[in-house]
Amino acid sequence: MKKYIVLFIFSFQLYSQEKSKIVFSNETIVINSGNALEVETFVNESRAISKSKNTQEYAIRIPFDSFSEISNIKGSTYIAKTNKKIDLSSYSIVTIDAENENIYKSDNKYKYFVMPKVEDNSLIEFSYKTKLKQPRFLSSFRFQNPIKTQTAKLQIRCNSSTEIGYKLFGNYQEKIAFSKTKEGNFDIYTWEANDIPEFEGEENMPSSLYFMPHIIFYIKSYEIEGKKEELLGTPEKLYQWYYSITKNINKTDQTALKNKTLDLIKDKKSDLEKAKAIYQWVQQNVHYVAFEDGMGGFIPREASDIFQKLYGDCKDMANLLNEMFRYAQLNSNLTWIGTRHKPYTYADVPTPQVDNHMITNVVIDGKSYFMDATDKFCPFPFPSSFIQGKEALIGKTEKEFKIEKIPEVESGRNKTTILMKLNLENSSIVGDASVTVSGFKKSYLLTHLSAYNQKESEIWKDIITENNQKILLDIQELQKNDYQEFPSKANFKLILENGIKDVNGKLLLKPVLLFPLKESLIDIEKRKLSIENDFAYVYEIQYEYQLPLDYKVEFMPENAKAENDLGSFDIQYKLLKNNLIVTQKIASKKLVLENKDFILWNSFIKTLTKQYSQSIILSK
Repeated sequence: MKKYIVLFIFSFQLYSQEKSKIVFSNETIVINSGNALEVETFVNESRAISKSKNTQEYAIRIPFDSFSEISNIKGSTYIAKTNKKIDLSSYSIVTIDAENENIYKSDNKYKYFVMPKVEDNSLIEFSYKTKLKQPRFLSSFRFQNPIKTQTAKLQIRCNSSTEIGYKLFGNYQEKIAFSKTKEGNFDIYTWEANDIPEFEGEENMPSSLYFMPHIIFYIKSYEIEGKKEELLGTPEKLYQWYYSITKNINKTDQTALKNKTLDLIKDKKSDLEKAKAIYQWVQQNVHYVAFEDGMGGFIPREASDIFQKLYGDCKDMANLLNEMFRYAQLNSNLTWIGTRHKPYTYADVPTPQVDNHMITNVVIDGKSYFMDATDKFCPFPFPSSFIQGKEALIGKTEKEFKIEKIPEVESGRNKTTILMKLNLENSSIVGDASVTVSGFKKSYLLTHLSAYNQKESEIWKDIITENNQKILLDIQELQKNDYQEFPSKANFKLILENGIKDVNGKLLLKPVLLFPLKESLIDIEKRKLSIENDFAYVYEIQYEYQLPLDYKVEFMPENAKAENDLGSFDIQYKLLKNNLIVTQKIASKKLVLENKDFILWNSFIKTLTKQYSQSIILSK
């Protein structure tokens, strides 16, 4: 589906000592509903530029697409020390395509210009007008930016007969003042915020939409010549529009597609086996290529065309899956969804802004499955990782739809299992290691292997060495098992030099060699934003040490375990004659660690890390 741009006109480039600011950012939207519905937006912004070398702060990008027109671009630079004003009119304004390496064809463009003659401590101001051709695509307004915002104001002016919907999101909402006034036949909605600090992104944070204060606004209804027209405002109205733009697809001959489907399922005994065969065929044979061109960003292309060409975007692949499932007599429907990038629900944002993706829902034996073939290695019947926990709008008939929350995949289904059979040789630990990965762990491994073939051996090794860089590995066998139910697997020869210390004739051995989560302690003093994980996961590691016959275990640590809502660990030690068996199970359970979780998480990690440092003493 077409992905809406929530625009930050300049990039997130932060400057610790050179602080510019937005003096004011004003946006006025005028909605007229005389003979036809017209929506125009007037933008006016001023910035105080502290250091002229920060070009991104005065290089302006104004987005538009085939549903909008940009006009009346004006601007000027005021240089304080010379009391000089330079007008933008004699400088170049160019139109450029919005670049995104993941999108093959897009109608997203920018009006681009650099404010003229900017020096240190300059003041810039620019303005422009936008005309919106599709009123359902009213967007959003942000009150926060990568540099400090002194004043940000949104105003919507509309006929009193026009009904507006809106919803605030993000932080600093207490700083946003709202008022509604009347001016003749117009209602005037105003939101104004003052003194909003710069937004500072942090590593592994969720989408900035969860934090940056912004408002989504839309038209619920309006009147044309005294007749009320419903537009948006409820999930029902949103679905009605979705249905209207998809009801006429798949009118071409699909005989070849049907025959292929029947061939794929001819030996399958259950509906689940049929669905799996179809899903994996689409995964393996249809290449994801994004299109965001006009209504082509919303309407799936003919399933027969996608079947013939073997490429398409998310809605094309969803449509193809849906048609094939239906030829297999499965209960399947097209499904709209917003990925985890979007913090919205259908109740809060019943507009196209809520969605940026399309998948297929299939119900088998009373259980609902969400199929997303754009993730080439996503295991059947998992949802893709980036839609876990999100609401999905399942279209059924012209009037019937269902909103269903996609479940999160539990940690135990995304597993890395490592078995090491080890010996002590002089000061080194040597032996064999076998690794298996399943679930999303397998999906991510195969995706990386597919993208970086030249680094394949290093990617496999990194499963172990990411937790201990001192371990040296020699690959013996690899099994990807791409679309099979078996995990991906690798076998290694292993050596860890200086893994044993001789202290006055006694051997000191730290038996735990791998340290999942050890580096995940959170700096609570510095960390401000929550932390997002792609998925919950489990490590299960077993070390089997064959101890020297002339040594006995003088000291062995006690077993240890801990568990809370965020994670768990269980480390066990067992001695069987001269064989020492250490088992280590580590689980990370939560997709998003919120600020309120940080103290508990750090306590858990400190307890775990302490166990990683335990030693075994061997003596003669």
